[in-house]
Amino acid sequence: MIKHIVFFKLPENFTQKDLFIDKLNSLKDQIDFIRGLEVGINFAQSDRAFDLSITVILDDKDALNSYATHENHIPVVEFIKNNGIETKVVDYEMAITPSEEFGNATIVKKANQYFDGQVTSRTVVEADGSIKTLGIMMPGSYTFGTEKAEHMEILAGCVEVEFPDDSNKETIKGGEYFEVPANSSFNIKVLEITDYCCTYID
Repeated sequence: MIKHIVFFKLPENFTQKDLFIDKLNSLKDQIDFIRGLEVGINFAQSDRAFDLSITVILDDKDALNSYATHENHIPVVEFIKNNGIETKVVDYEMAITPSEEFGNATIVKKANQYFDGQVTSRTVVEADGSIKTLGIMMPGSYTFGTEKAEHMEILAGCVEVEFPDDSNKETIKGGEYFEVPANSSFNIKVLEITDYCCTYID
């Protein structure tokens, strides 16, 4: 996955900061292949500090190129240029590596239960504050909604996954994974008892 970070330094006497923040935040609803998006507002008082940042998570470099030229992204770029906003950019590949163990993690005792207990999980909070859920899905068909982007690792078992805007079904087996964008939903048919780990992506 790609993490695309842009830093913004606003010109003096700039009066449209709130409008600019709204424009940045609105991109996650206007571009459906964005996996995650966060706008940060700087509080550091330093001459070298920038005022705002946006962090966008995308699948790969092709998605990054599509984002750059997307019809809903271009007006934001034009707003930046027309208002003399200075920018700096950092793009890098995120490594999501499977692990057999959680190190220095806190596990919430109470289980999360869905669909009359057919799907259960427990929340794992790692030392860096990242959140995962570790759970079991019994055979059946379920629909889940997402707030954050999700990396779903199937540890054991077998499922069929279908996204509402895509009629193609994908079969995922133990040792494989699939990813879901933020603010979306997916249908999953569990073909056999399935052990999974879900990582939430900010």
